[in-house]
Amino acid sequence: MQRKRLALWLSLLAIVAVVMAGCAPRPGAGETVAAAGPDGLAIDLPALVIDFDSTGAASIGNVPVKQLGDLFAPGMLDSLQMPPNVIQFLVDSNIQHIQINNVPSGLLLLVNGQPIPSLKWDGQSLTNTAELVNMLGAGVPALEKLLPTLTHIGVGVILRFPRAEGVAEIPTYIEGGGPAAQAAREAQERFLATVGTPPKINLPIVYEADGSWRVGDLTDTEWTNLTGLPWGALRLQPQMIQALMNANIQEITLSTDSRGIHVGINGKELPYIGWADGELNHVLDLAEQMGLWDTLADPNMNMGEIVATIESLLPVVQAAETNISVRFPAAMAAAR
Repeated sequence: MQRKRLALWLSLLAIVAVVMAGCAPRPGAGETVAAAGPDGLAIDLPALVIDFDSTGAASIGNVPVKQLGDLFAPGMLDSLQMPPNVIQFLVDSNIQHIQINNVPSGLLLLVNGQPIPSLKWDGQSLTNTAELVNMLGAGVPALEKLLPTLTHIGVGVILRFPRAEGVAEIPTYIEGGGPAAQAAREAQERFLATVGTPPKINLPIVYEADGSWRVGDLTDTEWTNLTGLPWGALRLQPQMIQALMNANIQEITLSTDSRGIHVGINGKELPYIGWADGELNHVLDLAEQMGLWDTLADPNMNMGEIVATIESLLPVVQAAETNISVRFPAAMAAAR
């Protein structure tokens, strides 16, 4: 019995040693401990690096993942394999690594060391999320205490792929967001210097118990007659309205600003999608780099001009302050 226990502990120590050997610096490392304070709960670890070879096989610290799985958890890690054609596509597109990183302010997603739109949060928005889940009847015990602890956990994983011959290595993290972030900041500054104040749009939508809606004094039918567009498609089933009323969901808001896209329920903000550091610009660059525009393009379309137009509109979209509030019968009854 003692020999079996000793063998188990030695196996665990060997796996820990291999995993730590396969780690790399993580963006935001140290922030979690600093935010928690000397007496607070904090888990702050380097990023785990998983390397894929040209066949799609994964390894950690030069040890094949399958070998680690056979040693400790047979069968559990066998699915950590990528098709060779996907690996080749990533190599041809010069996608060298993808990173998922949990930091106190959210879940950071990086491709080639630069951010793409990611989930942003704080303790209050995570608490609001747990409350919403409970309101919808899908909650679990202690969820309201568990979700906010995500701000005390700093962990990450980097999926690293082969590089084409002669291609320069890209750092796993580019400080300041790289060229995409710089271009986004400069474009937004130029736009705001031109217009003075950001564009503002406020759109209140009020639903009735039968699923119809109105904006201002016009019903959905009147909007359809005026514009010729099928606005009636936005009607909801009465059962859905009733379900929202039963869950005490009185208002849903969708808003945008320079930080990103925000969603709120009953006036409480949930985690939002951030785009303040050039994330959308980087996505456009990646789409071009991966040849996605050529795949989607019509042969008669000039995709270069279309992409240039989209990039020119990004500062307008990101600077605009848009607020769409959708209110339901329970909210109107409460207001009376």
